[in-house]
Amino acid sequence: MTSTYPPRPTSDRPVSAWAIRASLVSLLGAVIALALAAIEVYGSLPTAGLLVIAALGQLAWYRLGPAASQALLWPALGLLGLYLVSYLMPEHWLPHASWDHLASRIVTGSLLVDWRPPLLLTLCLIALLLSLVVRTRASLGAPMLLGIAGLLLLAQAVEAHHAPGLLSLQGNWLAQAALLTLLAGQVVDVAGAWKQQASRLGRALWPGLGLALLSLLFWHYQKALGERDLAARVEQQHVQMTESLSREIDDHLAAMRRFANVWRLTPMTPGATAWATQAAPYQRDFRYFLNIAYIDATSRIQLVHPPTAINLQVLGSRLFDDQPAGREAVKQAIEHGREGRTDIIELLQGGPGMIHYLPIFLASESRPTGAVAMAVSLPALADTLFATIDPVDQQLSLYRGGERLAHQPAAARLGPWQLEAELDLSGIPLVLLSAPTLTRLLSDLPRQPVVSLTVGLLLAQLLYLVLFSQQQMATQHRAVRRSNRELRREIRKRTRLQQEVEWLAGHDDLTGLPNRRTFLKALREHDPSLPISLLLCDIDYFKKVNDRLGHLEGDRYLSEIGRLGSEVTASAGGLFARLGGEEFVACLPGRDGREAMRVAEALREAVEDRGLVHADGAPLTVSIGVATEVSGPLQVDDLLNAADEALYSAKAAGRNRVRLSHSLAAPGGEELPEQR
Repeated sequence: MTSTYPPRPTSDRPVSAWAIRASLVSLLGAVIALALAAIEVYGSLPTAGLLVIAALGQLAWYRLGPAASQALLWPALGLLGLYLVSYLMPEHWLPHASWDHLASRIVTGSLLVDWRPPLLLTLCLIALLLSLVVRTRASLGAPMLLGIAGLLLLAQAVEAHHAPGLLSLQGNWLAQAALLTLLAGQVVDVAGAWKQQASRLGRALWPGLGLALLSLLFWHYQKALGERDLAARVEQQHVQMTESLSREIDDHLAAMRRFANVWRLTPMTPGATAWATQAAPYQRDFRYFLNIAYIDATSRIQLVHPPTAINLQVLGSRLFDDQPAGREAVKQAIEHGREGRTDIIELLQGGPGMIHYLPIFLASESRPTGAVAMAVSLPALADTLFATIDPVDQQLSLYRGGERLAHQPAAARLGPWQLEAELDLSGIPLVLLSAPTLTRLLSDLPRQPVVSLTVGLLLAQLLYLVLFSQQQMATQHRAVRRSNRELRREIRKRTRLQQEVEWLAGHDDLTGLPNRRTFLKALREHDPSLPISLLLCDIDYFKKVNDRLGHLEGDRYLSEIGRLGSEVTASAGGLFARLGGEEFVACLPGRDGREAMRVAEALREAVEDRGLVHADGAPLTVSIGVATEVSGPLQVDDLLNAADEALYSAKAAGRNRVRLSHSLAAPGGEELPEQR
């Protein structure tokens, strides 16, 4: 059986009228969503535009027919297919940044996520539009497509109650309402047509829906697992970056101690040349050292490297007076011979930073002759670390309490995640904040869950088509078997009818005896071996039976005589037939005249003794003429004529008797005695 198109909706069909109303409601919701998105109040403009096209396409299908609606449906499906490809395409085939670049060329600053509908909404729209494209035919999978759309709508409702993930997977409530009315319109329109094949649809639909549901559950699990793994990787990278910054701080502290210990090998106070020679490598390796200065016992800056203009300005400055925030740290180094450091302060060169003071002991001295001061600029320290991080990937900020000490803005839109980690800067707690960009996160997001979902839904659709086709084939096979049974029954019936027709053509329908045609055919086909005898019988005064007793009684008499004749001649190996009217004939192959006379006499006596009577009570009798062919070729006409002459002779002699024809010679030339 082939599936037919559902009838086109008309105004006198309430089901189709409801379908049109549902499409109009969906169109209204889509237009409202489009308007809100256009004024940047709620939702995505491209998503709302696609909903409007879908609603218009469905409305055109109901009002103008499938041909008109496909002018809207196919372009929308092409765009949705492109969006689905962007979800599925592996990163190493086409990077996500390339999609963002394409979106930015359309509207400056926009990303792919600004144009692409949420995944579940995209798949739901594809299913609804494909259902219209296949003209809601059950044989082409329309019921399964609508079932998948319903499951995807349910999944969107469930996702709305979960914590938001990296991507928005469901449409807003307006989009979901528009999709629901589109689905309801299609279901209401075709429910009547599909109800007639509900059993077959159910056997194909439920396994497919089960597979689609399993695909959605597996996708949800894979999605959550993928996002957790991505979050763990991002957090691990953030921890590694924090550890790298901590190692950098430890390395520069160790370098400062090595620098201070160098002067223990010299007996003289450092000179400008020696100072510059020793300080240059350290300043080159740690560029966030604004300067490396020599402080004498009075806290005055005597030497500084590098000799930049801003550093030369601080030469001769007395730190006790010019930088009171660091006075305690200086005292620790030049008075007590211990390492000292300032808190995060405003440096003389400008900007936040901290200064490490390490005492300098000469070879011959037990007390420090001065101290080495290393000014660390926190923005420069952060920049050293931030330089290894691409701004396209993430945004970095360094905080102490609520104060931002350093910041590297992102070159792209930020994602929804922000990570923080504490680090220790020589005993000062700092916080490093990291915010990955959306492009970086979407690039690292695994595509496997979306691929699994798409493949699972395709397999569910194929499963439905296979099961439905099997149901169709089974129905067709049952119809063929039923047709074959009917055909065989008809053939048997026609064969019986043909046999009956052939039998009637060769038999008398009243007595069931062979008729003249069959008798003559059997006589001509008789073996040429002779002798052969012929008995021609006629009922005496049979017209009186019909006239006085009626034709029904006459027919009964004929049937009874036919039965008696068949019994008598069959016992002699002969054939008894009705020639017509009240005349009967018998053929006795292999019987000579004497034997034929005995058979004829037995037949005459059987009729007379049967109890068949005339209206006056006289018994019914027969007259019989006998003819025998004993030699030569069989001449049927001559034999019949001879028997007929003998019959007339019997009637002329008074009826109820048997006469043998003398026109054919008896065996040996002797004449047979005539019977009464």
